[in-house]
Amino acid sequence: MPPTRKIALFSTSFLPYSQTFLYDEIRAHSENYDITVFCKDRQNEDRFPYDQFHKPKGKLSEIIYQNIAYWPSFKKIIGNGNFDLIHAHFGFGAVYALPYVKKFKIPFVVTFHGVDVASLMGLQKYKSERWRYYLKHKQIFDHATLLLAASEELRALLIELGADPAKVKVYHLGIDLSKFDYQEPNPAEQVNFVMIGRFTPKKAHLYVLRAFNKIIRDGMNASLTFIGSGDLKTKALKFVEENDLSTHVTFKGILTPEEVSEVLKSSDVLVAPSVVAFDQDRESGLIVIKEAGSVGVPAIGTWHGGIHEIIDNGKTGFLIPERNIPELVQKMKLFIQQPELIKKFGKASRLKMEKEYDLFNQVKKLEELYEEAIREHERI
Repeated sequence: MPPTRKIALFSTSFLPYSQTFLYDEIRAHSENYDITVFCKDRQNEDRFPYDQFHKPKGKLSEIIYQNIAYWPSFKKIIGNGNFDLIHAHFGFGAVYALPYVKKFKIPFVVTFHGVDVASLMGLQKYKSERWRYYLKHKQIFDHATLLLAASEELRALLIELGADPAKVKVYHLGIDLSKFDYQEPNPAEQVNFVMIGRFTPKKAHLYVLRAFNKIIRDGMNASLTFIGSGDLKTKALKFVEENDLSTHVTFKGILTPEEVSEVLKSSDVLVAPSVVAFDQDRESGLIVIKEAGSVGVPAIGTWHGGIHEIIDNGKTGFLIPERNIPELVQKMKLFIQQPELIKKFGKASRLKMEKEYDLFNQVKKLEELYEEAIREHERI
């Protein structure tokens, strides 16, 4: 029996709804890996129950920790805890892990998800909440044993930003296929489109609405459901009202993974036309495309970030250029006019998810990367 590895996992907040993938990853580890979370604040504890975590006590302590990126009790816990490795999710989380990596010389792995890489580019690096991260990112690159990128594009960008190419590896997040049971695609006369994600510029909700408006104006029978919330939701609601789309468009708000699965089962096609936002914010690999594919729902995505690594163009869905509304309209119409594509692509999507994105297989790969980082650290 291999020895149990003790892993200190740093996450700025544990856990916002948008990071369900992190909760799934923690719970998918084998019994040989014991994960203890270190965070600024504890969120949604009822939805994401997990007892092995440490945080500053009280709101004032949380504010102090957030502003100095250090907490004395964490030093004591990590110093006395015989941790084998520290793993930070997002570059932002790595800032909080860095003092203990330096102090105790522990192997250090950082997973980059997209927004954290974008924050080192363009205007985002000048934001007040990002200054410490921008100043420390070279130290993170230097002290990390491994840097895990969620897509090939992110790997290339990290290297461009100065990371050692030998340290940067692509690691694709998996999904729990048992939560998203496959069902035979059976499109009805009305094709149901769905979009899942926070209402932010990179998600391109308004592009979807403009395309959908064209489809309805052309007399096609379709519906559109949005899952999620965010700052731009008000603009989306206004567009729906101004264009008399209320009978065709539904806003579901924030749902649990189980509720998302149920909505997907009653949907035919996922739309995910992400774009690089003005501030360089971008996707890596979209979890929602993987979830949809698991249920048997094909997707329309963009040639953006890691989306092309998830969608096989013309086989499990379609890929279109960013911000190309006519092309999005054309592909949405194609699914309406040729419903057999929904069946064909849906079956192929599920097979791809089973082969490439099964959560437990991916976490086994992550554990192998942990062992690689530990060996490399010992060698140095």
